[in-house]
Amino acid sequence: MRRAYIAAFAIALFSAAEANAQESLGGFALNQFDPSPAGDDFFSVPSAHTDGHLVPRAYFMYDHAFDPLVAGDGAIVSHQGFLRANGSITFFKRLLIGVDVPVAIVQSGDDPQVGTVTIASPDSVEMGDVRLDIRGSLYGQYRDPVQVGLGARFYFATAGEDSLAGEGKPRVQPQAAISGRVGEEHAFLYTASFGWMARGPENPHTLTFGAGVGGTFFDDIFQVQAELFGNHLVGDDPPISTPNISVVAPTRTSLELLGGAKLRVLGGLTFGVAAGPGLTDGIGTPTARVLGMIGWAPIPERDRSGEDDDADGITNGVDACPTVKGVENDDPKRNGCAPPDRDEDKIPDALDACPSIKGRPNADETRNGCPADYDRDGVADAEDACPNQRGVASSDPKRHGCPGEVDTDLDGIADRSDACPNVKGSRSDDPSKNGCPAPDGDKDGIADVDDACPSERGFPNPDKAHHGCPKEVRVTSGEIVILRQVRFKFGQSALDQTVDPVSDDLLTEVRDVIQEHPEIETIEVQGHADDMGTADFNKTLSQQRAEAVRRWLTTRGIDPKRLVAKGYGSTVPVASNTTDEGRQRNRRVQFVIIKKK
Repeated sequence: MRRAYIAAFAIALFSAAEANAQESLGGFALNQFDPSPAGDDFFSVPSAHTDGHLVPRAYFMYDHAFDPLVAGDGAIVSHQGFLRANGSITFFKRLLIGVDVPVAIVQSGDDPQVGTVTIASPDSVEMGDVRLDIRGSLYGQYRDPVQVGLGARFYFATAGEDSLAGEGKPRVQPQAAISGRVGEEHAFLYTASFGWMARGPENPHTLTFGAGVGGTFFDDIFQVQAELFGNHLVGDDPPISTPNISVVAPTRTSLELLGGAKLRVLGGLTFGVAAGPGLTDGIGTPTARVLGMIGWAPIPERDRSGEDDDADGITNGVDACPTVKGVENDDPKRNGCAPPDRDEDKIPDALDACPSIKGRPNADETRNGCPADYDRDGVADAEDACPNQRGVASSDPKRHGCPGEVDTDLDGIADRSDACPNVKGSRSDDPSKNGCPAPDGDKDGIADVDDACPSERGFPNPDKAHHGCPKEVRVTSGEIVILRQVRFKFGQSALDQTVDPVSDDLLTEVRDVIQEHPEIETIEVQGHADDMGTADFNKTLSQQRAEAVRRWLTTRGIDPKRLVAKGYGSTVPVASNTTDEGRQRNRRVQFVIIKKK
C-alpha cells in the first residue's frame, strides 16, 4: 500500500466503540478532479474564453482514481471511477452556461479495520452532485493572447448525504481565470485559475487552483497538454468524520499532475486521453488518475483575412471571391473576382463581342470572343458550307451558311412554302400540310404516308414494304403472328419447360404488341408439338410450353386475365411430320385472339 502517498491516516476514536463495530464515512466529495466545461482547452483547469453565439458543446468522460483514500494497512477507497455527461452553450461570445452530471460507477475498497472499528468501503453505483457552470468573458476571445473571465460553479445536493461520491449538500465555487493563445496554425496555449469552494458548516471551505500549458498543431487538429491542479482545505476541521471517527491526512493540500492529448476531426468530433500522478498526501488525492473522453467541440476558425488563398494578390479579408483568382475592382462586391464571362471562353464579357457564344480572341474588337465567322452570317466557319458568302442556316450541311431562303425550323422547306414554319415537318403535295409534321397513328416515329404498317408500331427498314413494321410480330384479325419460333430449354426433367433467353427479344415484342392493343381482351397461348413420342407426352409437353410463355408474359406486365395457356400436343400440325423440317414447324407456339372488345 502506497506508504509514501498518505503516510498514515490519524484515526481518532472519540468514544469507546464496541468490538468489530462498523462505521460508514460519507458526506464529502472524495474525487478531487472537477472537469472543465465542454469546449475548454484543458481537462481540469478552466479557460476564460466563451466563444460563439448559441454554440453547443458536449462530451462524455470517464475518470478513474487509484487509492484516493487509505487508512493504516488498508484502502477505504481503492478504486473510484466516474462517468460524466458534460455540456455547455455560449451566448453572444460573452456568456457560457454549462452542466456536469457525474455518476460514480466504480467504487471499491478493503473495508479496513482500525482498532475495534471496521470502516465500510463504498461498493455501489452512486450519483454525484450535479454542477451548473456560469462564466462570463471580461476580456479577449479564443485566439487572443490574453483572455480574462469570471464565473461560478453551483453544486446541487443530488448525491446521498453519507456518500463519498458527493456531499449531498449545496455548495458554490466562485472562480477567476486567465488564459491565452499565441500562434495560428500551430499555437501555444496556457491557462490559470483560482477559486473558493464555499460549503456549509459541516465541511471546511476550500481554496482551489490550477494551471496548464499546451500546444495545438495543424489548425487545432492535434493538441498536447500538461496541467497541475489542486486545492487546500481551510481551517482545522476534518473533512471526513463520524461521531466516532475523524480522518486526518498528513497534509490539507491536494495536488495532481495530468498529461494528455486531444484529437479533433470532422470539424469538432474530439477524442481525449490523460493520465498522471497525485503529488501530495491530501484526502482524495490518488496515487494515479487516468481518464478518457469523446465529445463535440467545434473551434472558432482562425483569422485568415491577411492570407491570400487564391494567390491573386488580394487578401482574403477584402477578396469577394477568395477561392477564385481575380482582379482588383472598386466595387467591394466584385473585388478579387474574375471578370464576368458568361460563355466561359476566357474573354471577359466587357471585351467579348459575343458574350453568350464561346469564341476566340480576335484583334478586331467587333469580333473578339466570337466564333470564327469570316462572312459574319452567324454560322461558324467550321460549319459554314459558304464561308465567304453571308447566308442562312440550313438543315442541309451542303447549304448551311449559304445564301438562300430563310428556313426557321431547319426542316429543309423554306418558310415561304412551309405551312408550319416553326415546327420541323415533312414535304407534302398539299400546300396546307407542306412542312408540317405528318400523321403517325401508331406513334412509332414513321409518318403514316411512309409506314407500311401504319396501325402497328414498328421500326425503320430500308425495304419500303416493311418500313415501319414490327420486326418479328404482326397482328391479324385473329392472331398475333410471330415470324420465328419461341425457343425452349429443358430444366431438371424433360417435361419442365422454360423459355430460352434467346427468345426474350421476340417475346418482348409480343408483350409490347399486346399492350398496344387494349381492344384484344383474351389471347390463347397455344403450345404444339410434333408426333415424336406418345400422345400424352406430347400434350403434357405442349401444355408446359404454353404455360411457360404465359408465365414469361405475365411476369413482365401483361394482365394474367388476358392470357389462357393450352397445349394441343401433335393434334394440330401445320406441316408433315415425315420430315425434319415439317416436325420443326409443328413444334411451335401460337397467340390466337379469342375475344376482342
